[in-house]
Amino acid sequence: MAKKIIDMVHLKSQSMQKDNGEAERNALLAAAAIKGGMGSPAWRAYMIQFVEQEFPGSPADPRQLNRLMGIDESRDLPDMDRKRAYLVGNGPCGDTTPTIFPANVDSIDEGLAVDCNPSPGIVVTARTANQAPKAAKKKGPKKKAAKKKAAKKKAAKKKAA
Repeated sequence: MAKKIIDMVHLKSQSMQKDNGEAERNALLAAAAIKGGMGSPAWRAYMIQFVEQEFPGSPADPRQLNRLMGIDESRDLPDMDRKRAYLVGNGPCGDTTPTIFPANVDSIDEGLAVDCNPSPGIVVTARTANQAPKAAKKKGPKKKAAKKKAAKKKAAKKKAA
């Protein structure tokens, strides 16, 4: 049985964290995929790295590449389109790419694998779609008042000048 797509995504993320050259190659492939568009050879070249391969260029489970190419039953399903978009869109993000890379792609294996969560032993390096973001700290009334006062002071200075 082939590794799940999400496991391959996490392995790629870990590889990019260890090797800046790998992250740069991924960014170039992602940019080409975005430019070429879904279904293009550049899209395939980018997506094939997220499926286990029997030999280079040949997926162990062709259904997985079909999922990433959007040529299976998931085509035009907004949730799956969004996951594909995140996978390609997170590719060229720069310094943060290795850590945010798997974000929002967690259940892309739905219908292809027994479960959609990363296999045990795969280190999750970023918040996944089904995890709530940490709540922003609310500013207390004193901080709000001080900020408002500073803004008024700045506006008054500007007006006087």
